[in-house]
Amino acid sequence: MKRLLGTLLGKAIFFAEKLFHRNASSFPGKLVLKCFPTYLNAVEYPSLIVMVTGSCGKGSATRLIADALRDSGRTVAHNLEGSNLLNGVASTVLKHCTLSGKMKQDALVLEVDERYLKLITKYITPHYLVVNNITRDQPPRQGDFDIVFGEILKGISETVHLIVNGDDPVTKQFALYHQDIAYFGIDRFFASYDKETDDVRDMNYCPKCHSRLAYTYRHYGSVGDFHCPKCDFARDVPDFRITSVNADTGELTVNGQQTITVNEMILFNLYNIIAAYTVLHAAGIPDESSAASLSQAHMQEKIYHTIQKHDRLYTALNCKAENNATYNLSVQYASLDRSQKTIVLGLREISRRYTFFDLSWLYDIHFERLNDDTLDKVVCAGPYRYDFAVRIMLAGIPKEKIILLDNLDHAGSVLAEQTKGNVYGILNFDYIEPFIRSVEEIE
Repeated sequence: MKRLLGTLLGKAIFFAEKLFHRNASSFPGKLVLKCFPTYLNAVEYPSLIVMVTGSCGKGSATRLIADALRDSGRTVAHNLEGSNLLNGVASTVLKHCTLSGKMKQDALVLEVDERYLKLITKYITPHYLVVNNITRDQPPRQGDFDIVFGEILKGISETVHLIVNGDDPVTKQFALYHQDIAYFGIDRFFASYDKETDDVRDMNYCPKCHSRLAYTYRHYGSVGDFHCPKCDFARDVPDFRITSVNADTGELTVNGQQTITVNEMILFNLYNIIAAYTVLHAAGIPDESSAASLSQAHMQEKIYHTIQKHDRLYTALNCKAENNATYNLSVQYASLDRSQKTIVLGLREISRRYTFFDLSWLYDIHFERLNDDTLDKVVCAGPYRYDFAVRIMLAGIPKEKIILLDNLDHAGSVLAEQTKGNVYGILNFDYIEPFIRSVEEIE
């Protein structure tokens, strides 16, 4: 009876939202759980449940997994809208349930907030749980990455098959607490580096013996080929790894066998792809089919978007504010372009989760990578333009190379007339659309 009444209530709310042209993606779940707190326990779920959590890239990874499962002929329920807290997950379940409370899809694929995983897995037990990364993210909300690790650990059951980034010593720690784990990773490639840099490393010391970790190479931050000189804590050869990357052809090779063609040669995109490939293999999808499906995938325009104008390439890179990992990877991506370039930085609001604003994460970003002869200008835009400008000058970039703009509403003319080279907009989500719109206005 609880399952029937809860489903009827949720369906009625969805109908009312559609009738009044509203789209409150988490409200149906919120109301149903308020009336029936254990409703999710009563639902009959698909035979395959995949959850993805971590600091960043959850939405992109779940989209890759869901699309590939559909390509294989399976039906999929997926919280595509990104509502990844308990109420949003409940809304996704309600939306895809029959009136009897049964999900008839073959698979349920969920993006799950890292702090809410333990609440969601009280009701829904995944068969596969992907942890794509854990890094310093939203410091006022999350505190430290160790706190986030502990919160994720609370949501892991003994029966779940973990799929984690084996290149990251933070996520490799799960091996100290859980047995059933598959690892994904990326071998050394053109963006890897051997020398020490000023990149912020979340984890410097071995969690077992507390010796300082050593590296053969790194991709970014703490991520790379690590090992402890005094014990066995190390990056083992991942079960599924990208063994070669060809930037000219856009081809990746997985385990020296399957080839995947990508359109966006960005490091976090490569990690999302190999994570999805690992899940699909575990779920019984043939590797050839997975490779073919992932070769068709494109990053969402809200994350990566390019425009060609008058022999100049304009690239929008969506970087989550308060997360140095996404910013550092975007800075790295821009720095690999050895032609003349202009960088655009800015955001309208740091967070919508709380009323105070933290900018300490700006000092965890290695803007020094951009300070070379290929840099023409840095455009700092929005209400925090002066904060960005101060950080840029501390990176050694001359003041005369910095342009300040109130916003990006009409930045196209400034970019066209006052800057040179390819343009990389390393921006928070709220400035992606204004950046694209201003570039499209260039005559």
